[in-house]
Amino acid sequence: MKNFTTPVGRFVGGSLTKPQTTDAEGRPLVYKTGADAGKPRTSFFIAIAVPKGAEAHWNQTPWGAEIWNVGHQDFPQGQADHPAFAWKVEDGDSALPNKNGKKNCDREGYPRSWVLKFSSSFPSPAYNADGSAKIEPESIKPGYFIQINGDVTGNGSMQQPGVYLNHKMVALAAYGTEIVYGPDAADAGFGASPLPAGAMATPPAGFVPPVAAPAAPAPMAPPPAAPPAPPAPAFLQVPPPVAPARQMLPPSNGATYEQMIAAGWTDATLIQMGMMTA
Repeated sequence: MKNFTTPVGRFVGGSLTKPQTTDAEGRPLVYKTGADAGKPRTSFFIAIAVPKGAEAHWNQTPWGAEIWNVGHQDFPQGQADHPAFAWKVEDGDSALPNKNGKKNCDREGYPRSWVLKFSSSFPSPAYNADGSAKIEPESIKPGYFIQINGDVTGNGSMQQPGVYLNHKMVALAAYGTEIVYGPDAADAGFGASPLPAGAMATPPAGFVPPVAAPAAPAPMAPPPAAPPAPPAPAFLQVPPPVAPARQMLPPSNGATYEQMIAAGWTDATLIQMGMMTA
C-alpha cells in the first residue's frame, strides 16, 4: 500500500455523496473476498482527469510511478505486465469503445488527460484548496477541479488481478463547467423502429393544428339595481281619521243612526234627547 496525492484534475465521474450499488454491467456490488464475500456492498466512486504532460505513459509521472510500482510489487509473477491488468488508470484520448460502446475520447473532460478511477466503501471528507478547512461534500460537483489524496494497493485477485485506488480526502481546487449526468436521447434507440401502416411522416393535407381553447370570459358584474319608484302621492298623505261609530241608545227604539239622520235629526238633537251617546 502506498499513499499519494494527485495533481489538480477535473472531476469527471461519480459522486462524493451518492454511493453506487451496481457495477458497470448493472449487477449488484458484493464483497468478493473475506468473511463478507458475497454480501452486498456500496462504493463511492470518483474519477479524476489529470492533464497530460510530455510523458508518453502515465507511469512516467510521479503519481503514476507509485501506482506502477505497487502493481508490480503485489503481483511479482508478471500479472502486472498483462494487458488486462486493472490499473484503474485510463487514457482519456483512447478511441477504443468500452463494454458499453463508449469511447473515452468522446466523453466530456477526458481528452488530453489521464483518468484515475478511485473508489471506497465510505465517503471521503472534503476540504478547501489548501486543506485548511472542511467544506460540504455536496459543494463539489462533477466538472469542478479537485485533488484526491488516497492510496494504492493490490486487489489480491489471481482471476482478475489489478490494483485499488482508494480515496481518503478530496480538495476543491477550482470551479469549472458542471458536468450533468443522465440518459442520452441519442442512445435511446428513437427512430430505429419502422413506422406502422397508416403512419405518415408529415401532417396530412389540410391539417390545421388545434387551436388552444379560448380563455373563459371574466364574470361580468351585475348591473346596478334600479332605484325603487317613488310612491304615489296618495300613499304619502296621512289618511283622514276614521269617524267614530255612533252608538244608539234605547230611547231610539231600535232605529239606526242613518235612519234618524235621514229623518231630519242631528247629532246634537240625538244626544240631547238621550238617543245617542256623545
